[in-house]
Amino acid sequence: MVPRVAVVSPYHHGDLESALVEAAIALVRKYGPDHLSLRAVSADVGVSPSASYHYFQDKNALISAVGSVLFARLADLQEEAISKISGSGMHSARERFQAMGNAYFKWAVTEPNLYRLLFGGFCEMQEVPQDHKAWRLLSEGLDELVQVGLITKSARQNGEALVWSAVHGASSLIIEGLMPRQAFPEVLKGIQRSLGMK
Repeated sequence: MVPRVAVVSPYHHGDLESALVEAAIALVRKYGPDHLSLRAVSADVGVSPSASYHYFQDKNALISAVGSVLFARLADLQEEAISKISGSGMHSARERFQAMGNAYFKWAVTEPNLYRLLFGGFCEMQEVPQDHKAWRLLSEGLDELVQVGLITKSARQNGEALVWSAVHGASSLIIEGLMPRQAFPEVLKGIQRSLGMK
């Protein structure tokens, strides 16, 4: 009789949760958000669905976790783009502001399926808190435009809503084939005109 050998999970505490999220991201990237399932993610990682349920009670819980990770990574990409531009004058402030919008758009067109998962009604996203990195970066960018004299304090009021909705809307239209990709730079220029940027 062959003795039974206990199978030892290769995951330490907390590692399986991250592995499931990364597997979900890979599956969405390849097949789109409509085909994501906890069973498929579990199979990809090499664990039973019951092991996955220890971390995520259902697919919606997994999607919410994936959404949080993706949103944080998008903000990281924007922060990285901004950090590459040095200087403290008008020209640098304008370039950083544009770099933030371009980073958002670049991620959308490079990762359309992840973008759709994050913003296409699959995630139960709450209103973006003002202390989230993405919101903070935008607020700081607008504040800088005021500080260097590119826009007025009056034009800056509620600028986050104007900028985010315009960049997001254009990105969504473009990845769905409803607007040409080359239109995005004009959208950024339109945002700057709407803010009264000099």
